Amino acid sequence: MKNQKLRLVAGLVGALALMPPAVFAKDTLKVGMDPLYAPFSFQTPDGKLTGFDFEISNALCDAIDVTCDIQAIPYEGSMSALQSGQIDTLINTYAMTKERLQQYTMVGPYIKPTARFLVAADSDIDGTEATLKGKVLGIEKSSSADGNRWVHETYGNYMTVQEYDQVNNAVLDLKAGRVDAVFADENQLYFAYVKGHETEFKLAGESRFIPEYFGQGQGFVLRKGDEKWAKQLRTALDLIVKSGKYEEISKSYFGRNLLK
Repeated sequence: MKNQKLRLVAGLVGALALMPPAVFAKDTLKVGMDPLYAPFSFQTPDGKLTGFDFEISNALCDAIDVTCDIQAIPYEGSMSALQSGQIDTLINTYAMTKERLQQYTMVGPYIKPTARFLVAADSDIDGTEATLKGKVLGIEKSSSADGNRWVHETYGNYMTVQEYDQVNNAVLDLKAGRVDAVFADENQLYFAYVKGHETEFKLAGESRFIPEYFGQGQGFVLRKGDEKWAKQLRTALDLIVKSGKYEEISKSYFGRNLLK
């Protein structure tokens, strides 16, 4: 009887060893992103999420063989969703600022952002002080105190700087003629307001990379101390960059590699 039990146990162990890995549940990475933030994250007419951040998130999950649960979460509720555990990470162009790095664990950068001016298509503003002097500039409130200070110190001595909770509100005032230019993330401005709207808006001035405003780049936000997912996301980002998958996705949206 004892030998029969031993043979049964050995048989079960052997059978388990032969089972394909697919029968074991994968880890699930819960990702949050704003559904109204084209081209990084937005919804198709049938309500499905898509965009640069959506594709990058799926590529990251594939690289480390975990399941992606990507959730549409409006910007206003994003940090609450992260802290409550509804999601594990925010992948949505969050700047790696000094203040944010003190409050959260961040992985990246996965984007090196640049900023430019958005102006009306018939505007004579070209980004120089001569064409900006005396005008009203709209900006999105930076999560970085250094960022807000940089804008005010750089432009505030010859322009009126108006802060907005969201860049879209600044653009609405640009359209209404209440501001003369908007200064914000170049990629967002181009895809959300210029592409397909060339008779209404254009970009002006040179592309600027401003660490004081954007931090050292944009990264993935996790709860403070979450080293499990931080470690896996670092590995995943390295893998998709080395494999060329990152560049493939980046060029499909922007025509260039956003890490270069």
